[in-house]
Amino acid sequence: MHELSIAESIIDMIEDNALRHNFKKVTKITLEIGVLAGIEKSALFFCFDAAAQNTLAEGAELLIQDKPAKGICQNCFQQVITSSWYEPCRYCGQVGIEINEGEQMTIKSLQVEN
Repeated sequence: MHELSIAESIIDMIEDNALRHNFKKVTKITLEIGVLAGIEKSALFFCFDAAAQNTLAEGAELLIQDKPAKGICQNCFQQVITSSWYEPCRYCGQVGIEINEGEQMTIKSLQVEN
């Protein structure tokens, strides 16, 4: 379950930022996760709660926003929004979209207390 290591990495990033920006508590975290990132959201919620125990993120609300996947069709060169790796191009019907967005996870915002 790689969601636990992801949750632990989020906590590490938050703690690094807390030192840099001098805050003591995180109350809300908003993540943006690409639909092709391979992250199971329910598992991440569970793992985040466990990883946040006894940290400045304990009890923080975790929000997840889905980010659509985008790519360029290698046949007609149109930019395409897709929901899977092997979905055909909606313009030409061919398979062969080179994905350039939608695999990432980003911390979009933190709500903190001093």
